[in-house]
Amino acid sequence: INRHYNGTLRIVLGKGLSYFMVYVLVAFYVLHIVPRLFSLNQIGQPGSLVLFVVPYLAACIFFAMTTSIAIRNRETCMLIFVFTSVPLLFISGISWPGAAIPPFWKYVSYIFPSTFGINGFVKINNMGATLSEVAFEYKALWLQAGIYFLTTCWVYRWQILMSRKHAIERYKELKEKENLSKQVSD
Repeated sequence: INRHYNGTLRIVLGKGLSYFMVYVLVAFYVLHIVPRLFSLNQIGQPGSLVLFVVPYLAACIFFAMTTSIAIRNRETCMLIFVFTSVPLLFISGISWPGAAIPPFWKYVSYIFPSTFGINGFVKINNMGATLSEVAFEYKALWLQAGIYFLTTCWVYRWQILMSRKHAIERYKELKEKENLSKQVSD
């Protein structure tokens, strides 16, 4: 038996780290280069912002890896992004008054890393908050990263087992066809 594909943890960590390295570069561009190009005010400490971005990226990456089980083709991602970005922005409480958001939608917003990421980023970058002043958002992002990491491991393990099951079934079908063709030729 080939044990090469048995390491669910290795697969999840490897893919997660690959995504993280890509998105660290994107985050640096968006959070450092773009504000300098357009002379945008940034009063937050760069160290606090960097430390805040780490759990945000981890939570987003593992959230996306978990939800990827429901996506069958690449085009679906763009449709989901288009139709969810505005509602997620509203329920995050940054573009709509937080007090006006019904409790149900407030709790739904806690599922998404964007809620804590947006609020923490605005507090750090535009209000000059320190990491201890955004402790709620920071801890929530680490909690999400941990939960979504576990769900990603579970989802990937399930996918590996299902693909192995389908491969074995297909192999048996091909063997049966081969045996039938041998019997017919004899």
